[in-house]
Amino acid sequence: MKSKYITPVAVALLIAGCLFMGCSKEITKYKDLLDNREIIYPGPVSNFSVFQGNLRIKLQWNPSPDPSITKYMIYWNNNRDSLTLNAAHNNTLDSVSTVIESLDEYVQNFVLYTLDDKGNRSVGQSLSGVRIFGPLYISSLVNRALDAAKPPEVEDTDTYKLYFAAADTILNAGTQLTYTGTDNLERTVNLAAKYDTAMLDMAAAGTKVAIRTSYLPVHRAIDTFRVAYSDTLVLQ
Repeated sequence: MKSKYITPVAVALLIAGCLFMGCSKEITKYKDLLDNREIIYPGPVSNFSVFQGNLRIKLQWNPSPDPSITKYMIYWNNNRDSLTLNAAHNNTLDSVSTVIESLDEYVQNFVLYTLDDKGNRSVGQSLSGVRIFGPLYISSLVNRALDAAKPPEVEDTDTYKLYFAAADTILNAGTQLTYTGTDNLERTVNLAAKYDTAMLDMAAAGTKVAIRTSYLPVHRAIDTFRVAYSDTLVLQ
């Protein structure tokens, strides 16, 4: 009587056949879900970056070299708000930018997609944890302080020299000093963050000097923020 024996090669071929049939069924199943269409992802942009301002931000990027891209779509506010821009060209050396206004003062996430003329959408590119600055940030700002160890000095009859404490030379955008001159005209002196002294010409004793400082909340911000109030100094 002839014995029945299945060789290892036959077993391997049987397993491979089953795997192939299983994979083929999976591929067919997904093709049915996609209506027999191939998934196409348009090319992503490069250097996607943000510049913050006062209740607004500017988004900027370099275009993808993909010539099929016709639009850019941006989502924020948990995808409840969006903006669509036309893609004029695919010159990667150029830059594209847009400003989004009227934002609420909290942390936002922005997601950028590229789209082609067939409606295919790229993988999203995200900028997460973008802080929006506004009135709450302004309320936390204070004017640059005078140097308590160096009171104002009288240089001559109507010229005063004021000494200020050191300031952050990156985020401090300058301090404006406003006073009424001996000719009864309003005068303004701007003190840059890198300087610690300011000269007030034609300033009479007993007159007031208004001190108001401006700030950039982050490097490369698109808006300058001023302290909400002016501190006042009386010249002695």
